[in-house]
Amino acid sequence: MYFNYFALPLIVLIVILSTLLFHVRKHKEANGTTCFSFMLLATIIYSVFYTLEISSDNFNTALFFYKLEYLGIPFIPAFLLTFSVKYTGKKQWLTVPALVSIFSIPLITMILVFTTGQHTLYNRNLMMNTNTIFPALTFDPGIWYAVQEFYNVLCIMFSILLLLKMWLEVIPALRKQITMVMTGIMIPFMVLLLYIAGMFPHGLDPIPYSLAVCGLVVYAGLTRYKLLDIAPMARSALFDKLPDGVIVLDQMQRIVDCNGSAKEFLGISSQNIGKRIAELMECWPELDAVRANSSEKNSIEVMRDNNGDPIWLKIDSLPMYSEEHNIVGQMITLRDITESKNAEEILIQTNHELEEATARAQFMTAQAEMANRAKSEFLANMSHEIRTPLNGIIGFSDILMQTELSNKQEHYMQTVYTSANSLLDIINDVLDFSKIEAGKLELDPERTEIVELLGTITDIVKYRAQEKGLDLKLTIPDDLPCHVTVDHLRLRQILVNLLSNAIKFTEEGEIELKVETDTVTDNDGTMDFIFSVIDTGIGIEDDKKKLIFNSFSQADGSITRKYGGTGLGLTISNSLLEMMDSKLELESNFGKGSNFYFRVNLPVEISDSKAENKLTCYNITRTCDEGRKCSILVAEDNDTNMELACIIISEFLPEAEILKAENGTEAVRLFMNGKKKGQKENDLIFMDVQMPEMNGHDAAMKIREIEKEIGGHVPIVALTASAFKGEKEMCILSGMDDYITKPVVSGVIYATLKKWLYNETLDEEEEIENKESVGENENEPVHFDRIRLMNTIAGDDETYKKLSTMALRSVSLNFEEIHHKHTAQDFQGVKETAHRMKGVSLNMGFNILAGMAKELEDLVENKVESIPEMLEIIENEIELIKFEIKKHINVSECDKMI
Repeated sequence: MYFNYFALPLIVLIVILSTLLFHVRKHKEANGTTCFSFMLLATIIYSVFYTLEISSDNFNTALFFYKLEYLGIPFIPAFLLTFSVKYTGKKQWLTVPALVSIFSIPLITMILVFTTGQHTLYNRNLMMNTNTIFPALTFDPGIWYAVQEFYNVLCIMFSILLLLKMWLEVIPALRKQITMVMTGIMIPFMVLLLYIAGMFPHGLDPIPYSLAVCGLVVYAGLTRYKLLDIAPMARSALFDKLPDGVIVLDQMQRIVDCNGSAKEFLGISSQNIGKRIAELMECWPELDAVRANSSEKNSIEVMRDNNGDPIWLKIDSLPMYSEEHNIVGQMITLRDITESKNAEEILIQTNHELEEATARAQFMTAQAEMANRAKSEFLANMSHEIRTPLNGIIGFSDILMQTELSNKQEHYMQTVYTSANSLLDIINDVLDFSKIEAGKLELDPERTEIVELLGTITDIVKYRAQEKGLDLKLTIPDDLPCHVTVDHLRLRQILVNLLSNAIKFTEEGEIELKVETDTVTDNDGTMDFIFSVIDTGIGIEDDKKKLIFNSFSQADGSITRKYGGTGLGLTISNSLLEMMDSKLELESNFGKGSNFYFRVNLPVEISDSKAENKLTCYNITRTCDEGRKCSILVAEDNDTNMELACIIISEFLPEAEILKAENGTEAVRLFMNGKKKGQKENDLIFMDVQMPEMNGHDAAMKIREIEKEIGGHVPIVALTASAFKGEKEMCILSGMDDYITKPVVSGVIYATLKKWLYNETLDEEEEIENKESVGENENEPVHFDRIRLMNTIAGDDETYKKLSTMALRSVSLNFEEIHHKHTAQDFQGVKETAHRMKGVSLNMGFNILAGMAKELEDLVENKVESIPEMLEIIENEIELIKFEIKKHINVSECDKMI
């Protein structure tokens, strides 16, 4: 080592840069401070080791310090670029991929320099040259040296462009800040260009000196012009054309910026930017008060004189925070609220007038209520007196009809009896209405079995629905509480009234009584119940929805003449619900039907309730009588699955008419044929989900759309080989009523037929036996579960031969189709065909093959490259199944059928 006088300036600059690095951290809340600090640190590293390099008197020592310089040299442009991006407010650009791209070249350069001697990518012919102004390392540039120099120029140019763009966008008062930054960056850029052009003495590197000067210039701007302070952040949030005045203050209460509206309100100009606001606002004590505490949000309203006219301003003060949540300034907004203040005064005057009018109306209402109560008490007494002799007429008419009468006499008495009952219904409505108006009706809550009550209600109206050919449904949650506390007589009265109205005004289609529950609260042991009565009747026009709740009213006078009634039913129901802290609500589509519903909060026995709100629907009126021939539609695209389903159905319903559809389109067509006049309607539909042309979901939705137009509701049960989460919900959303996963066994079909044809459920022993039959051997790893198949078909050998050979032919064709589609790169086709193979395999007891088909489906989603290997395994499994089947079937016969 020796003393080199060229190192003296560098030593001074290193001390200055170190001091700057220490002080710049005080501004860490500002944009870009961190990146600027790293740039200073990299410059210090570069300068320190370059000082040591030029003070070395032998090659090895100089080479050692030369390599250490590259701990800083290549990263300086990268930190300069990230500083410029953050300072100009574009920090969202600095994503992880972008940062990796920015720092990858410097990192590679550092590695190449530290491995000098093993390659010539960065430099070659490295030597100590004594023919320079002082002994110095010299070398010939390699290819990567050019890459690094180009990268350096690119980073500096891009940084300058960003700053230039910002310089053009900001107001002139802020341009000094950006000018200083660009000046600092231009110094090393110009020196770099001169150095590349060979304008400096050979052996002297001017870059460390220029970088040190760059740091000094930028730091001077930092301390003199507050370059990294609040102005660049605030400017992006201000708009000169905002109607509200906006003023931005720094921590010293100096005006950093303001928009045009603020200048107009305060009477200031752009020349006042940079001055303390206290110097300008002597005539605005209110403004001085609102800005006093810059750490809190403040708001006041003030009135000022504007050329003789009063003007109201709302002044808000908001603190401004940096990313580190430090207060860096304050924003004050001024909003003209003169119009709203004037409107407020008018509103106060109007409210005063309304209060006086309300007082007069309340006095008149009290007078009217007294008169109305007297009328209601009289009507209640009269209704009671009328009902007493009417009960005698009905009772003795009933007794008289049980005696021997001629046909004409019996007809007359039946007319008297029917008329008397109709009159009694009217009197009961009038009596209830009068009691409610007179305030004499009280509720009598008691412990009630809710399911039994719902059954009683549907029994009351079931026969009227059957007489009109309407479907009556009851939909309740699976975990409906057993007992609730309610006035069951009044709840029954409300629901029977709603159901009777629905039946009265519905000519075709269905009526549904639906019950839903909300979660039991923890503190009071109650639960919300939502009761809905939904029909497919005449509906109600929007402008007449409110009218039907009026006393003695229906939506249309002509309806009263056509359907009869007093028009009191809904009014009474609504009044009873008001006593239960509820109300009747209506959703209606004119010409398509209505939904009357209400919500009541009732005490429940919590131990009896889980309230998961899984709805189960029961068709009260639609049944397939044991003595008549049912019509069952089976939609299934696979011949084997179709044959098996038909065999199982025929075993339980020998007289049933079974219609077969190979796809969803055919299923919809057969359903439509059943709806035509003179044709037998379908009683139940089994619908496969995955079918060609139209799948099961689309077919179900199409059938439901048709039913909306022509009425009715045929139960649809999904048949699918998919058991993934959400499949059942998708089937229900598409309009299906139930869901069966393959393999389809006798017990499952039996339970489904009982449930949807005869409104019956399995008893406990049958249900346990059914579950055991479903689960038995389902996952047993066998090639062919012959025993389960024989149990399903009741041991019929001929059926066994037919089904097993059909199934073997089906899976063989499936395999050929999968192989062809895989060759054609049709992976979706491979997945669909594998799904069909899985369905046949599950139904027939090809358990291992079913698992392989499912694995093939998964491979299409996750690991396509493994499909050929799986196809070989499936082909071998099919041969094993064929061998198993041939054990029990004549070989030639099997080959012939296949």
